[in-house]
Amino acid sequence: MKKSRIFKLFALVGILILALFFVAGDLGQAQSQVKSKPDKPGKPKPEPKPCNNNGICEWEEYDSKKSPDDQPCPDCLPKIYAPLLIDQDYLQIACVGQSGSGYPYSHGKVFQFKCTGQNYIDGDIVGVYEDAWRSESIGVFGRVVSIGDADNDGDKEIIAVANYRVGRVKGESIYDQKILIFETDSDGNPNWTSPYFGNPSSQGKIWDCIIADADNDGENEVTLIRGKHIEIYRINYNSGDGSYAFSHVWTGPEYPSDISVSIFGLDVGDADNDGLNEVILAMFEIGAPIIWKKEGETWSSKTAELIPPEYWNPDLSYFFLGIDVTKVRDADNDGLNEIIAGGNNNRLMIWKYNEASGNYETVFISEDLLGNTPGVGAGDIDGDGENEVVAATSSLSDNNFLYVFKYVGEGIGYLIVNSILCDGSSIGLSVKDLDQDGKAEIVSATKGITIYDLIGSDLFSGYLVKTYNCVFGSCLEID
Repeated sequence: MKKSRIFKLFALVGILILALFFVAGDLGQAQSQVKSKPDKPGKPKPEPKPCNNNGICEWEEYDSKKSPDDQPCPDCLPKIYAPLLIDQDYLQIACVGQSGSGYPYSHGKVFQFKCTGQNYIDGDIVGVYEDAWRSESIGVFGRVVSIGDADNDGDKEIIAVANYRVGRVKGESIYDQKILIFETDSDGNPNWTSPYFGNPSSQGKIWDCIIADADNDGENEVTLIRGKHIEIYRINYNSGDGSYAFSHVWTGPEYPSDISVSIFGLDVGDADNDGLNEVILAMFEIGAPIIWKKEGETWSSKTAELIPPEYWNPDLSYFFLGIDVTKVRDADNDGLNEIIAGGNNNRLMIWKYNEASGNYETVFISEDLLGNTPGVGAGDIDGDGENEVVAATSSLSDNNFLYVFKYVGEGIGYLIVNSILCDGSSIGLSVKDLDQDGKAEIVSATKGITIYDLIGSDLFSGYLVKTYNCVFGSCLEID
């Protein structure tokens, strides 16, 4: 009887062990199946967005803040760029990439855009544009790109001036700079890079550059804003061995150290209409541009008439008036140039040279445009043979506009004749006829490049439309 009970007990234990073995096997198999599932149960992943540009999505669809693996569609990746070809017959746009680290795929690069064809809106011709090329990252800061014949060989080049951090002293970053020249290249590298400028400092960043005949010697130079003064350099090309030479021409006086950012923008042109060029400086904390001129071997300067205090920005009591940008253009269609400017007092400002007094006098100050005006330009937007003046605003709100001004006669002055709400704050502006239809387009640098065109031949009844936008580039130059 005792043996029978022991046998039954052993049999029961064996059955339990076998049961546990089979249960463990089933659990392991189920766990293995769960691990092998590609997706967790729940909402299915959306289908990839189809691309519509020959397998590569438009720039409007590409998000430069995201990685290549997280784009709106599988092919939405940076384009493979053709070799840089600077068109010697047609206008194109050059710009530099965003300066913020939030744009890792455009930061510090030089971009080129050009018109590749024509389209129609309401019977009006509008351009078709594409981004044609980009460089490797070179490190840039400010409005530091220009197009023109920098080496006086008869062909245009794109130049950029890059600021490089070369050290730190007492917690301050120290910068030095190089000039880079792009002509034709296929690997994203410049054709030539200058040596360092030397004498680096924390105040020595390059803010703007332009290719023009600044010293009236009949040849172009590269004029730079470097910290608190201007510098002019000459670049010569040796066709024999394909080398360049880099030489210093002139350095202007340094402005007082108590001005935190003395010069923010510049232009070169015949501001006093005597047949010689001047260098016009946008003085960031002085209520007027400063005009430098070389006659013979002597440089001299004049300060334009100061903006009256009632037009200063009341929210910036420690500033007089920050002028961000200046251009030399014929604003009132009398065949003579004026100086147009924008700044942090939210206005468009215009000065005209008075030959009798020998002074640059204020002839127009707009009403408050409800945003800083770091973008100004002038050109024939409606194709009637006369220029209009354009100002673009930059504010913390989403209400940023392009305003088109027209000079309508003495006693009335300039009136706003058209406007458009923009996608973002402007940081630069140019007005040029890119598509060769007889009407100038407005190109605004925001967080990218946006092109606007007037539909209709009348400024009052016509309307501005956005014809192109890309997410790359800022601080532009057109030639």
